[in-house]
Amino acid sequence: MAFNALETRNRDLLAALSWVVHPDPLAALRRALQEWFQQENVFFAPSGECAIAQILALLPQPEVVMPAWICHEVKTAARVAGKRIVYVDLAPGQINATAEEYSRVARPGQILLIAHLFGAPTDVSRICELAKSRDCVTIEDAVPAIGGREGGRLLGTFADFGVFSFEKSKRIPAFRGGFIVANNGQLIEPGELARFRLTPSSTVLPILPLATALAQNLATHPPVYRAVTSKFLPLRPRVVEALRSLKRRQAAGVAVGSAGTADAEQTATHAPAPRTPFYTRELHPYQAELALRMIRRIDQIGQKIARLAGIYMEKFRNSPIATLLPPGCDVSGLMRFPVAFPGKQRAEILKRAWDQGIYLKVMWAEGVGLEGLPNSLWVAQNLVLLPLYTALGERSAQCLADAIVEIDRSTPPGSGA
Repeated sequence: MAFNALETRNRDLLAALSWVVHPDPLAALRRALQEWFQQENVFFAPSGECAIAQILALLPQPEVVMPAWICHEVKTAARVAGKRIVYVDLAPGQINATAEEYSRVARPGQILLIAHLFGAPTDVSRICELAKSRDCVTIEDAVPAIGGREGGRLLGTFADFGVFSFEKSKRIPAFRGGFIVANNGQLIEPGELARFRLTPSSTVLPILPLATALAQNLATHPPVYRAVTSKFLPLRPRVVEALRSLKRRQAAGVAVGSAGTADAEQTATHAPAPRTPFYTRELHPYQAELALRMIRRIDQIGQKIARLAGIYMEKFRNSPIATLLPPGCDVSGLMRFPVAFPGKQRAEILKRAWDQGIYLKVMWAEGVGLEGLPNSLWVAQNLVLLPLYTALGERSAQCLADAIVEIDRSTPPGSGA
């Protein structure tokens, strides 16, 4: 089975071409988001990364506190905004930093950037209470967690600002673009937040991304994936490296530094905004029409994701496999299912899975600069991600989980943590 498949089906991609006969898809999307989040101040941005950079650039506070193990683009956003970064460790056995970790380093006059990595909610309400007690501003990175909740309340509505993404791997994939929910309209004047851009931008119909999405849906269709796509997966590392090299050239001059220790402060460096579509392309009406179609069935998507995650949790319940989620969390907004194999070498687990035709994924695995942050380093060295998408059948998820349990059982202890 494919590790990932788009939530947008080909009929969604083609039906969204009807934007040409609708009066104003962007206005309709803004109204839908305002109603969904019960917040008037909703603003579009070229991407989730760009949205974070725009908010940071408009805030006067010089320091931003964030988890050390986090998407590299978030660190880029902080540098583009000219902020000094202070890192916090992750909570033990989780993929997020919690209020306890933030409380050790947060000081008055800082910005606390709160992350829900892979859609797993952290204790955002407690972090926001901590921020108020210490006169800090909060930004909630809900990019991978759209539709997820804490205590029945939508993620992205707790902090002063919530940031979301329409990037193609997310639950509402419209190729690119993002939006800001300003839950506190007193910190930045709403008009300024709507107008401000870090670099000149324009609106372009995403023809190439549309063609790519149509091809991806074909390539991940189960019969095609088994017969054709899976045969080319060994070439994927080369393709990924080529794309990364291209991205580095496009974003020349923007360097993402490695994390330091939790109490270390990196010197603020004002990097230029990358001249990539994630900063230079505004949301097109076609993308708005596509996002609207997905919002209408977001509850249905969340219910399916919750059932798949429930299968994984039940299968792993009595096994040594660690599920890196907080107890009792809402799993309907998960992007991937995070696990680890304590005492086993991750490379061996991945190899045995690959030998059975199972492609698993790791993220931000280098662990460079995390030596003073033991929980972050452990996650970087041990995290494995399992697939979660609505086209994944429940029977397939059960078979996958059974195979993972057997791989763990048959793998001898190694040097893994």
